[in-house]
Amino acid sequence: MGGSLRGRDFRLLVLSTGLSSLGDELALIALAIKVADLTDSGWAVAALLLAGLLPLVIFAPAAGVIVDNFETRRSLVIASALQAGIAGWLAFTTGLPGILMLAFLLGACTAVATPAIYTLAPVIVGEEHATEGNAYLETARYVGMIGGPVLAGTISAGASSKVALLVDAGTFVVITLAAAALTVRRQPDAEGESDGEARAGFSVVTRDRMLLVGFGLIAAIVLFAAMDNVAEVFFARDTLDAGAWGYGLLASVWLVGMAIGASLIARRLGKGRLLSAMAIAAVVGGAAVAIAGASGVLAVALVMFLVGGVANGVITVSMRSLIVHRTEDRYRGRVFAAYGGLMNGTQLIAIGAAGGLVAGLDGQTVLIIGGIGTAVAGIAGLLAYAAMPSSVKAMPGDEDQLDEVVETEAEPIDAMHPFPDRPDVMRLPESEPMTQPIVDR
Repeated sequence: MGGSLRGRDFRLLVLSTGLSSLGDELALIALAIKVADLTDSGWAVAALLLAGLLPLVIFAPAAGVIVDNFETRRSLVIASALQAGIAGWLAFTTGLPGILMLAFLLGACTAVATPAIYTLAPVIVGEEHATEGNAYLETARYVGMIGGPVLAGTISAGASSKVALLVDAGTFVVITLAAAALTVRRQPDAEGESDGEARAGFSVVTRDRMLLVGFGLIAAIVLFAAMDNVAEVFFARDTLDAGAWGYGLLASVWLVGMAIGASLIARRLGKGRLLSAMAIAAVVGGAAVAIAGASGVLAVALVMFLVGGVANGVITVSMRSLIVHRTEDRYRGRVFAAYGGLMNGTQLIAIGAAGGLVAGLDGQTVLIIGGIGTAVAGIAGLLAYAAMPSSVKAMPGDEDQLDEVVETEAEPIDAMHPFPDRPDVMRLPESEPMTQPIVDR
């Protein structure tokens, strides 16, 4: 890390991101085990997953307004504290209706906490380090995603799901304390110029062609990737004949690849290459998944899933960084919330569609379809990027700085006020004599 990336605030933000991801996965696995033991019903587990995912879609617009119109660090502290309380309450809740209600509330708090973290990052590290900062945040998130299920399974097997949920509550307590210790403040627009409406985030996206293409590409990638997620378990069991062990291995290799892609590749991308990098990564990742599916060999599938994970890491970091570089700070909370809502909403649709496809076809075929679809989406993204004029591809900051330089050079200099930014600094006319003696102090 370099510069402000080494600062205490950024380290606290990375810690919060990793623990938040670990806590989410820990809660998901522990609650799934708890609901399965309580009801012995697959429908009940599906309802639990839906209860956690729906608020991320429903409350995305409102969450963006909260992040943009209130001091962001404080919003993160409050959301994290509520998550700690809800997770603790879940540990002692035994009825399915209560569990579903609290899981829904936990998701609602996550809808606020996630955009809060990603809007604080460029404030802490500076926009020139936004891509590298996002890479470290994503790496921390992936590490949490890897460790969460392992920790949840270990605690639930050795102790109980109640203990696992209490540990989850403890992670949110640590996040609350870390957020409270941040010295950075991201205040709402002081001049009151920011549109406080939720739809302002979507308006920013639709007015920016680069963001619009990026959002469309992400939606297509998530659509096909979610299909792959459903198909993987059947692919591992029926095609690879590897059972639950093989399925877990494929998922773990993918997450390791995501961490590699974020930390070693995406953080080195220049801001002018973010959209094209996303599209190229979609082509590479989609092709890797299709090859894995077509081969039907575990060793080949593992290598291709590692490649797909690397591409996935590049895509995620590039999209978050593109939002930072193409969006004014006062709108970022709502744009990040719109991004999260789009991803989760698309995932809901894709999971339902994939279930029908797997039932009608098989896991291997659906995996190949998902891989090819992702690659085709990447090619479409590359074509859309190539068709953009240079004026659209230029990052707003670069263009503004150039315009300011030109305007400054063309503007006549006021002899009495040679420093426009300092009206209190004046130059005495050369013909005016000095009326005060020079005193040697």
